[in-house]
Amino acid sequence: MADAYLDGATRAAFDAWQERALARFSPPLSFQEIRRGVQALSSLYVERRGEGRLAERALEGAGKRAAFACFYAPLHFLTLFHALQGGEYARPERIVDVGCGTGAAGAAAACALAGGAGARVLGVDRSGFALGEARRTYAAFGLRATLRRGLLPAALPALRSGDLAVVGWCANELAEGARDALLARLLDAAARGAGVIVAEPLATAVTPWWRAWLGAFAPLGGAAREARLRVALPEALARLDRAAGLDHRELGARVLAVPGAPLRSRAACPSFRT
Repeated sequence: MADAYLDGATRAAFDAWQERALARFSPPLSFQEIRRGVQALSSLYVERRGEGRLAERALEGAGKRAAFACFYAPLHFLTLFHALQGGEYARPERIVDVGCGTGAAGAAAACALAGGAGARVLGVDRSGFALGEARRTYAAFGLRATLRRGLLPAALPALRSGDLAVVGWCANELAEGARDALLARLLDAAARGAGVIVAEPLATAVTPWWRAWLGAFAPLGGAAREARLRVALPEALARLDRAAGLDHRELGARVLAVPGAPLRSRAACPSFRT
């Protein structure tokens, strides 16, 4: 039996966010053009990722951009929001949305762990389009947001106790050198008492570095789970899913979590609902 995708104020904010995204892109795009954008992104990330410049190529063309905002953003929000439910986290003072893209991962963490409306979020991304989408996402959920444009990891601020770094589906897009440098920054942040959450696809071929990251964070209390969630998708999202030949009746992600300083004395990292 699938769970309701959301409820209460979070559902109302989510629905309004998605309605505005669809209204922004269609028109001028038709449903079929957005569906083709979803298929093109799926092919890029699954079959053509070895061609390089993944993050840049993912935003080439109106169809792909619409697919990000209208399809993958809500899927990522729902996946991370439900994966974090029930985890024993201290309430973060600030969420740093690393490689924020549309802002879906940071907003999901803010709603799940920081009380939603009024929470502080800093979104960091190299893309002006992505930051524009993130601004809309954060506003839709009533978050107090600041945006910073730049390359990872150099654009990240110094992280400290009270911060929660959320790295949602973006580490796999980085070149190896940039990813290693990001890991070093996150390890330093965790050592200073910041929390860290990393979410990536379940497919092991996408994240051959995952085991190394888990080993690096383990001495700081890090642990990982495979979250698999049956959620009844909103009808507009389910319709796009079916039309694109995809099947997201079960949402899934690998989630690595390092608790912040207030939980450092606990015997284990927070558990996830899986």
